[in-house]
Amino acid sequence: MAALAKHKTTKEKTTMRDLPTENEIKESITDHNTWHRRFFRCWIDGSYLGFKHYQRNCDEIRKHYHNDSVLRACAINWFCDFIAHEENCSPRTVQRHMLKIVSRDDLEALNVELIDDLRDLVREDMEQEA
Repeated sequence: MAALAKHKTTKEKTTMRDLPTENEIKESITDHNTWHRRFFRCWIDGSYLGFKHYQRNCDEIRKHYHNDSVLRACAINWFCDFIAHEENCSPRTVQRHMLKIVSRDDLEALNVELIDDLRDLVREDMEQEA
């Protein structure tokens, strides 16, 4: 069951949004086919926001393909952007939620997997250039 966070939309009306649970994040570390991982790949491949988004992502990943720290920042920001888009909240809300419910070790393990997802987007191009 996903964690629910309250989001006030008006003075009287409150809606709930589903943010990833600790178990969902842990599962996403070991299984690249979880909902969060599959749809994150759709997010970065432009399926959500279009071809220009895809091109910008590919350009950024190619530019920093061998720089883990920059790709780590991209992975964190883009994953939070993706979840925020899905749950109609801010990326900062997602990031605070993740820091609250998931251990640092598990977050770092997730980051490693998300970085690999980023590299997969351009891996074939980069290997042909090498």
